[in-house]
Amino acid sequence: MSDSNPGRTTLIALMFEGGLGLAAFAVGWLFGHWPAVGMNGTSASAQQQFQAIGWGLVATGPLVLALVLVDRMPLGPLARVRELTEEVVMLMFRGASVLQLAAVSIAAGFGEELLFRGLVQAGLTELIGGPAAPWLALAAASVLFGVCHWLNTTYAILAALAGAYFGLFFLLTGSLWAPIVAHAAYDLLALIYLVRPSHLVRWQ
Repeated sequence: MSDSNPGRTTLIALMFEGGLGLAAFAVGWLFGHWPAVGMNGTSASAQQQFQAIGWGLVATGPLVLALVLVDRMPLGPLARVRELTEEVVMLMFRGASVLQLAAVSIAAGFGEELLFRGLVQAGLTELIGGPAAPWLALAAASVLFGVCHWLNTTYAILAALAGAYFGLFFLLTGSLWAPIVAHAAYDLLALIYLVRPSHLVRWQ
């Protein structure tokens, strides 16, 4: 852990997460699908977008509560999830500033939600068609989200559930702002919580 380089980690994370967002736009362009659903004036009013942002902030609360419960009461396989998460986060972000953690969190919110919700979920909904399409697309995007966050089986299941949670708010609001805000805000609070105040002494 002493060899962690938060500056390098931040740069790599920004490039990776930004690349996911660019990939979503590139693939969407190839298939005629705009992944930034409900994020501009042509597809949603300013009021709708602000409401979606508000719902994203509201959605953060239960996720943070779940994190604290897993951390304080790690029952069964959740104990290993906690250990893995702390190992990975501390290895990568020990000594990082709040601004670095915020940059990574925002990039993850935009990049991953553009890809998994904006491209995969919304794109599959259009492709499948019919009344069941939104739910089939939600399930597919959530499973893919879990698989792509695989640290172990339990962690992947939890990630898939988180993906379904983000996807539900996407369906409810019709705007990608809701899952982007929820994802980014949760990631930031989780990183700060896991890195611990004793290791987080810099703001810039």
